[in-house]
Amino acid sequence: MKKILLASIALMGMVLVYGQENNAPEQASGKITYEEKVKIEISLEGDAAALAGMLPKERTSVKELLYRDGITLFRESRSTGENITMEHSEGVRIRMVGSGENVIFTDVAGGIITEKRDFMNRIFIVERERPVRKWKMTGNSREVLGYKCLEAVSSDTSGVMTRAWFAPEFGAKGGPGLFSDLPGMVLEAEINDGKWTFIAKSVEPLSKEEMKLEKPADGKKVTEEEYNAIVEEKMKEMGVEGGSGGSGTQMRIVIKG
Repeated sequence: MKKILLASIALMGMVLVYGQENNAPEQASGKITYEEKVKIEISLEGDAAALAGMLPKERTSVKELLYRDGITLFRESRSTGENITMEHSEGVRIRMVGSGENVIFTDVAGGIITEKRDFMNRIFIVERERPVRKWKMTGNSREVLGYKCLEAVSSDTSGVMTRAWFAPEFGAKGGPGLFSDLPGMVLEAEINDGKWTFIAKSVEPLSKEEMKLEKPADGKKVTEEEYNAIVEEKMKEMGVEGGSGGSGTQMRIVIKG
């Protein structure tokens, strides 16, 4: 019990120190623009194997996070990677497309996430409790866009490591994707040794009147389990062995030709 209490006091002390030293302005509402990179692993078998060297090794997108009053809205701003369609002489066809209209609406204070997911032109709404990771403070720090950030790491049950840099003094809590369970704003993050990364490129203050943060509602409401079952079934129909891993570690697709 004493060890837990001392660790908590130490973390509070680190946050307080950085709050005193930081010179960047506190942002109660605004927009953060992130660059998202996802490394792609595609394994082609049979006659289609000759196409493997022609496919991209990563995909880059520009995402934005709007935040105010304890809520955040994370969505795609624009994709810098083009959709790709390739055909092999033996009739194997490969098509790589963007993530579509995916939106993550987070009630940070209430701990509820509502996601709009675009899967093969079908829109689904998934609402669930915000996942809470077991974070460990490393004691490392760095400056991101003028904000002094602390480093925290976490591992899931499969051993995949997540590393996040968050600014305790930012004035709002949250971050890209599902990052909303640290005491500050996540400005940089990497998952699975950098196979999936988010890097904040700009912070723009916006008034409440300039932003509409509406919870996604247009789509078929399903549970997380129901959504995963739909995706798995469709992947099997297409002859795809693996998809874009639910934990976002990397995109991996195996197509048997």
